[in-house]
Amino acid sequence: MKRFIVVVFLSIGLAANAQFDGFHYNDDLTKVSTDTAIRQIGKILNILREFRFQAYIQPQWQRADTSGKTSSGPLGIDGVGSFQGGTFPAAANNRFLERRSRFRFSFEHKNAKDLKIVEFAFQFEAYDYVRGSIAVKEFYGRIIDPWVGWVSLQGGIFTRPVGLESTISPAFHESPEFSRVNQTIFPNETELGEALVIESPARFEKFYLRADANIVNGQGVGVGFQTGTYQSKKDFIGRIKFGKVWEIGKAKIGFNVSASYYLGSVLQTSNYVYQLQKDSLGSFYYKNIGDPLMQLKKSYKREYYGAHVEVKAVYPIGSTMIRGEFFAGVQPGGATSSLIPLGQYNAPPASDVYLRKFNGAMFCFSQSFNSKIKGHTIMHDITLKYDWYDPQAQVKGTDFLSPKGFSITDIKYSTLGVGYSFVPYNWFKLMIWYDYITNEKTGILGWEKDFKKDNVLTIRTQFYVDSWWFNSKSKYKDNSLLKKY
Repeated sequence: MKRFIVVVFLSIGLAANAQFDGFHYNDDLTKVSTDTAIRQIGKILNILREFRFQAYIQPQWQRADTSGKTSSGPLGIDGVGSFQGGTFPAAANNRFLERRSRFRFSFEHKNAKDLKIVEFAFQFEAYDYVRGSIAVKEFYGRIIDPWVGWVSLQGGIFTRPVGLESTISPAFHESPEFSRVNQTIFPNETELGEALVIESPARFEKFYLRADANIVNGQGVGVGFQTGTYQSKKDFIGRIKFGKVWEIGKAKIGFNVSASYYLGSVLQTSNYVYQLQKDSLGSFYYKNIGDPLMQLKKSYKREYYGAHVEVKAVYPIGSTMIRGEFFAGVQPGGATSSLIPLGQYNAPPASDVYLRKFNGAMFCFSQSFNSKIKGHTIMHDITLKYDWYDPQAQVKGTDFLSPKGFSITDIKYSTLGVGYSFVPYNWFKLMIWYDYITNEKTGILGWEKDFKKDNVLTIRTQFYVDSWWFNSKSKYKDNSLLKKY
């Protein structure tokens, strides 16, 4: 038994150090192989090498200006809201939180041309702080053409290809949370559907190009007890992304840009659908345009336009990154939230619909410094981030009046965040972050000025492991903590 265990561990060690130009097992599984036993063992080890394991947890402590439930004005608010990691407990202004605890298993296979032709991934949240149970984050397969490696078909639960911020793993974010506009129009990071993808293969180094065309359930990830599958119509997501990197001496400078388009719909599930109209004096008010006979029959457009740009320079003593994203469009939300109404267990939500034209953006600047102690590199990051979300961009806040149907759901919020991250090793990161949040002045009673008690301090420790670290000769590593492209 002991000998067997030793053999197994030796095999795993050999697999971890295997190179990408090693043996390749048969792509045609029906072909009878006449290889020797030693060659078969090499192929088995090569298969093990193509699996990848990633895991990270994000325990954090937060201190808010107010507790979870606070009354302010006739409508009231939920303390600092849910955008800094979820609503705080009713009578607490500080908390410990396991913000994320995720495990990801993936498989990639390359053919004899060194082209990736198969990709498979499964990621789950070990404890979802909203659902209170295990939640699937990704579960998809992807097959890529074996001739040029550019065209692929993907299906399952996968990361929503919109912009840049929402496509980056939260383990590598410069800030604790996504921007407010991203959290609102794209709850969760994933969708359920099918996708046609055109992407330049990893060995193609002239530039990076990717185009996505996706058909998805929309209105949420499409799994769990909250879904958007109660309606027949599906949503379309399209994106095109381009990137380029130049080497200048010991430094690298690169950029990437993308444009995104989202077209979906929300079903009328009550007698009330509100849209802005002008009265005889030219003032905006919400008017009910819902048809009582069209429940579960009539849909209203959900449409977004987005663009992002990122520039990054990496040099021996650190790196500099500037990133920006902008979104605008039509968001069919509810009366108390501009989130898309979600059903439960595929049943339609009992919710009125408010058709709002919105805009939002995010700008981020991050400066990284490398310091060496006895040959060991330690990284320090200083980051500034500003974002806004205006759920009702057609009307200024000072023109909001409660009798005309406006509420705190229509208020524009801006967030200025500043933080410091310390990365002594790839498997650990300490983040200290402070969000300063402001809202626009409005005509709503109790909200005539900025509410000053919704700022949040976050101190997070992140523990991360990636099996690709043990493949030291891999050319296509993508560990962002290493500050590489």
